Amino acid sequence: MRVHPPAPTFRNWIWAATAACPVCGQKNLFHRWRKMVNDCPTCGLHFERIEGHWLGAVATNTVASALAVMATIITALMLTLPDSSGPQLILIAAPVAIIVPPVFFPISKTIWTAVDLRMRPLEPGEATIESTHDAPADQQP
Repeated sequence: MRVHPPAPTFRNWIWAATAACPVCGQKNLFHRWRKMVNDCPTCGLHFERIEGHWLGAVATNTVASALAVMATIITALMLTLPDSSGPQLILIAAPVAIIVPPVFFPISKTIWTAVDLRMRPLEPGEATIESTHDAPADQQP
């Protein structure tokens, strides 16, 4: 029996944080890491739910990248005090600022989809998951 998926739970957030579909947990949503499929092959969720949907993923990626750079600078500052210098901190933080955004961007897409699902729950028929819990015993596969 196909049922309407529930609102995101902790498990759905974990799936999103591992670049999986936040509705069903399907992996392999990306081709060459950056190109995401349009629809989940398992539950059928269309990932770009509204026009401009990915602006939230860009914002998520920007915030996560900024937090990574700030954490790097604070850690480097604490480890090098009292002899820390601006150029030294920049040299330490620059690789993080260059590497984190492209590496985290695919994950930011699935995380943003989970955030969007929390703000705008699924409409009936928007995605489905297989469930045998509600089917009568003689109709279960």
